[in-house]
Amino acid sequence: MLNASMKSLAVELLLDLVKTYSPTYREDKAIRVLEDYTRRLKYNNITIDSTGNLIAEIGSGDKSIALVGHIDTVRGYIKPLFNGNEIIGRGVVDAKGPLAAMTIAGSIASNYIDTSTLKIILIASVGEEGSSYGARSLLKTLKADYIIVGEPTNITGIAIGCKGSCRLIVKCNTTGGHTANPELYISACREIIEVLESIEALLSREYTITPTYVRCGSSINNIIPRNGIMIVNIRIPIGKSIEDLEEILHKNINTSSCTWMLRDCSMPFKTSPSNTTARAISRALAKLGLKPRYVVKSGTSDMTILSKITNNIAENGPGAPELSHTDNEAMSIDDYIAGIRVYANTIIELYNMIKLGDKSR
Repeated sequence: MLNASMKSLAVELLLDLVKTYSPTYREDKAIRVLEDYTRRLKYNNITIDSTGNLIAEIGSGDKSIALVGHIDTVRGYIKPLFNGNEIIGRGVVDAKGPLAAMTIAGSIASNYIDTSTLKIILIASVGEEGSSYGARSLLKTLKADYIIVGEPTNITGIAIGCKGSCRLIVKCNTTGGHTANPELYISACREIIEVLESIEALLSREYTITPTYVRCGSSINNIIPRNGIMIVNIRIPIGKSIEDLEEILHKNINTSSCTWMLRDCSMPFKTSPSNTTARAISRALAKLGLKPRYVVKSGTSDMTILSKITNNIAENGPGAPELSHTDNEAMSIDDYIAGIRVYANTIIELYNMIKLGDKSR
């Protein structure tokens, strides 16, 4: 299934993607790199939509599977390196490794199925590390019966759910004053700290609270800070909603000096492990001698958004998720090749399930 020349091309593809630094909002060069490879791999109807997503197809079947991986990365350049055993670089885990594996796998699998029955749609989405604007735009255009979202799950993990997420933005404005009389004035810094402590006390048992940005005061030592801003990432557990979070915050942030707002929210999501896509991944793993694990992620992904297209959706991919967003992003070639085999076999398993009468849409 994966001969020497295809393996060499697979490594070349991932290296070229990792060498092309593509933080959110700056994905266009990496998109063009992948576009060139999709042509070499015999994809057709290759387009870049108005949002910047790359969409490439193989086949024309009434049923379709979308392989969706994001091409943007968090900021923070890591010099790409290939030492013969692993590739190091920003995005190799999250999520250029899974995306490259999907690209190769779709081409391979097309040789083992009737693509007039099952169409393969490869999508490199943009903006996942931001507001997921690439995935949100796909809701208007993408029609797919089955979706695999490419994210690192240590290969054997099949993610069928993930937490929701919101950015909480808190702004505090006070009158300030002289540091010689702190009892007379309110400090914006102290207000920010108190709001954070209140949020953690209220939510930390069920929600995940992570301050990502705090700024207040100035370098002038004798002025009590007048202004402050804090951004907190809040992960919403399955079973809770954005409205639940808003209600708690409304009732418990009680300071006249501070205002707050929620932005870039996504709902928590969980689908059934018996959905067709998840079962196809499970069968593919088992046939390769790997033990499938159903998991619910502590993080978020485009799976939540794309589930509005179909509930036959799951997340899977090579790479260790704990390396995501770190300065140690690396993926072994063995894991990468295994990921290609899992994706290709999943498509073949799904095709066989359709032939046996799967009616899902």
